[in-house]
Amino acid sequence: MIWHRPYLAMAAFTAPARPAGSLLRIIAVLIIFEIAFAIMPHIYFSLLGPDADLSTPAATVLDFGLFILPAATLILAVRLLHQRGLASMIGPRKLAVRHTVVATLAVSLVLLVQEPALLWFDLSEDLGLRNPALWLVWLLPGIVAITLQCATEELLYRGYLQQQLGALSSSRWVWMVLPSVYFGFGHLYNGDTVAAGVLWAGWATLLGLACADLTARTGTLGAAVGLHVANNIFATVIIAEAQTPSSGLALLLYPYAGDLPPDDFGLIALLTPFTLFDIVVSIMGVLVMWLAARVALRV
Repeated sequence: MIWHRPYLAMAAFTAPARPAGSLLRIIAVLIIFEIAFAIMPHIYFSLLGPDADLSTPAATVLDFGLFILPAATLILAVRLLHQRGLASMIGPRKLAVRHTVVATLAVSLVLLVQEPALLWFDLSEDLGLRNPALWLVWLLPGIVAITLQCATEELLYRGYLQQQLGALSSSRWVWMVLPSVYFGFGHLYNGDTVAAGVLWAGWATLLGLACADLTARTGTLGAAVGLHVANNIFATVIIAEAQTPSSGLALLLYPYAGDLPPDDFGLIALLTPFTLFDIVVSIMGVLVMWLAARVALRV
């Protein structure tokens, strides 16, 4: 298999995936992971109760913390079906840790500049402020839980799937695009409407491509985890819509918009000027984070 610049590091990264790397085993691992992922909501609601407030800090931390279940299931499935462990999906340990730290810091610095600029567009909104003391109390547990969630997703889509597909083919359409599209489809239900779901899926696919590129350039999972963690921390602990799930860690809160009317469920909403502007901002946001990580890591 021939690898060309800038992805020479993919040769070493995919090496552990070459033995026992059949497509049927890959599909089996994905099915096992998805089953574990589907169990998460049942555990979530059984612990909180059917009438619990899902917008509290505790509920948000639990939501992200439960990713430990699919993460452990993935590690076990890879051990049983591919006869390899967690370390083989990460790359050289010390290098991966360094890449994680550098990418997290670089992307965070960019977001520290970018987020206030984006918030400027929302000054006309009646933003609420969470009790700063309560926000600080839950900040560290929240960051730990968010890191677990991001690491689980990166372990599946880049550490496992990209690695296994890269062992089968050196085509970027196979090992870069397919896992990223799969990652994007997993975000379709994040939106309240069809249009919002499509926007979520498109943004997630783009983020997946950025993480896949960084993984291939560095030969470790570290840079992808770092970018993903920095993005999700800023997207979760800075601002969110009040009274919605996973908003419990946000310092600033938009007023709750309420249930959307039926007309808002059409794809025609993707053609509005505001939506097109939002798409451009999202693309530029991912591009800037990707470039920040590349510059910091010199790849």
